[in-house]
Amino acid sequence: MRIIITAILFAGLFIAAFAAHAQKLPKVQKASVRAPENIKIDGELTEWNGRFQAYNRGNYLYYILSNDDTDLYLTVHVNDWIGDRKIFRGGITFTIVPSLKNEDAVSVTFPAIKKRADGLAELSGNPIFVYKTLKSDTIANSAKIDALIASSNNLIRKAYKEIYVTGIPGITDPFISVYNTQGIKVGTSFNKRLEYTYELAIPLKYLEAAISNAKSFKYDIKLNTDAIIKVKEVPFGPVLDLGPAVGPSSPDDLFLFNDTDFSGVYTLAKKQQ
Repeated sequence: MRIIITAILFAGLFIAAFAAHAQKLPKVQKASVRAPENIKIDGELTEWNGRFQAYNRGNYLYYILSNDDTDLYLTVHVNDWIGDRKIFRGGITFTIVPSLKNEDAVSVTFPAIKKRADGLAELSGNPIFVYKTLKSDTIANSAKIDALIASSNNLIRKAYKEIYVTGIPGITDPFISVYNTQGIKVGTSFNKRLEYTYELAIPLKYLEAAISNAKSFKYDIKLNTDAIIKVKEVPFGPVLDLGPAVGPSSPDDLFLFNDTDFSGVYTLAKKQQ
C-alpha cells in the first residue's frame, strides 16, 4: 500500500511541476535555440529533458524550434487528449512564410491524412478513448495501459507513412514517403500518458529562398480540423464534407472542428564558438 501511495504522490507532483512549468512559458517561442548534437528525430524527448520554449495553451501543445548548420527542427508535445484527437483528424502543418512575396511558402503536414477515415480516432480500437477509461485506475490497469501505449505506437507508425510537402522545388508530388530521399524527417510516439510527441527536420537548403539573407523568418503552426482531401465517403459516392452541424457547441467542439493556428518569428541560432 505504501508503494502505491508513493507512486500516486510522485505522479501528482510530476504533473503539478509540469503544469507550473507551462505557466512560466510564453505562448510563442522567443529565443533562438541551437539543436543538441545528439538530436534524433524519433518522437522521444530524451535530448530535450523537458526544455520547451513555449506552451500554446489554446492548442494544448508545447513546442521548441531549433537548428544546427544543416537542418531546422520542430518538436511538438501535446498534453491533452483532445489535442491528440485533432491531430489525427487533420495533422499538424508547419509553414515557413517567405520574406519576399514572390516566393512560395514551404509547408509540411504530418500526419498526411488524405481521408477522414484514415484518422486515428476512426481506427480500430479507438486508443484515445480506451486510455481515458483505463486511467481512472492507473495502478490496477497498469499492464493494460502499457499494452495500449505499445500497440498505439505500433499503429501510428504503420498507418502514417506519408508527409504532405508544398513549396519545395523539385518535389512535384506533394505526398512523399516518411522514408524519402530529400532528407525531410519525421518521428512520432505516445508517452506513458498517451500524449503525442512529433518531431520534424527540414534541411535548411530548402529554406534559403524563404529565409533570404535575414536569417529570420515567420512561421506558422496549424492544427487542421480535417483531412487534406476534404470529401466524405458514403455508400452512394463522395460528397463535400461541410463539417459539423450549425448549432451550440462546447469549447472542445469549437476547437476540434475548426482549424487553429499561431505564428511567430524565429532567428537561426549561430554555432557557438
